[in-house]
Amino acid sequence: MNEQRPERESVWSIGRKWLPWYLLLVLLLTTGWTAFTAWRVISNSEQNGVAELANTVVRDTAAGVVLFPIYALLALTLLDFAGGAAVVTYRFLSDRFLKPLHEKLREEGREEGREEGREERQRQWDDWNQRRLDAERNGQPFDEPPPGSQ
Repeated sequence: MNEQRPERESVWSIGRKWLPWYLLLVLLLTTGWTAFTAWRVISNSEQNGVAELANTVVRDTAAGVVLFPIYALLALTLLDFAGGAAVVTYRFLSDRFLKPLHEKLREEGREEGREEGREERQRQWDDWNQRRLDAERNGQPFDEPPPGSQ
């Protein structure tokens, strides 16, 4: 079976074709946050002069510009870690509990099937033997082949 490498590393990671869109979204949100913060500072402005206003805008928007992408990447990393932890946990629990239980049930099913097969085979022989004995008692010829010889 020829398996291709998946587009993503985990369920939670961003696929290669969606990564530019994700980065564009982070850029737009960062720019939007900056514009909103600048508008809020300017509209509530009580500064004296353009220099003081510019200083306040830069000071209030700088944290958002730097922190928003960091938070976005941190969230992505945490989601990727959570997805990886979920996969590792599932595999551990599956290997530890589900696979042995599955094998045990499969083996029990096989043994039940074998037992049913033996019982069915014994019934066929018992029926064949009963027909043979009845034919012998009645003095009739019995030319039926034994079970399994057909």
